[in-house]
Amino acid sequence: MNARLCALSAGAAASLVVMTTWLEAQSGARNGEWRTYGGDLGNTRYAPLDQVNASNFSKLEIAWRFKTDNLGPRGEFELEAPPLVASGVLDSPAGTRRPVVALDAATGEEL
Repeated sequence: MNARLCALSAGAAASLVVMTTWLEAQSGARNGEWRTYGGDLGNTRYAPLDQVNASNFSKLEIAWRFKTDNLGPRGEFELEAPPLVASGVLDSPAGTRRPVVALDAATGEEL
């Protein structure tokens, strides 16, 4: 094999590794967990879940609510970042003057 063909083969292999890594980063949030800001390393903001669809969307109900007014003397309602979910724990901003709050993702109870 000549040097030019080896260089082309090495370049193709490197491109394949880069593309595989990029595609993996674009996979969406897995198993209902939102572990990074955009759901995955590709920031797709997508979760490939099939529990909600066109036929049952109108039947959705609120599972729980969490009020931030019990976290201090003045309630805040400006929660401007998406929550992160990992291992059943939802971490969310608790307002502009508070860092985060950890909640049980299934019940909404403060941890």
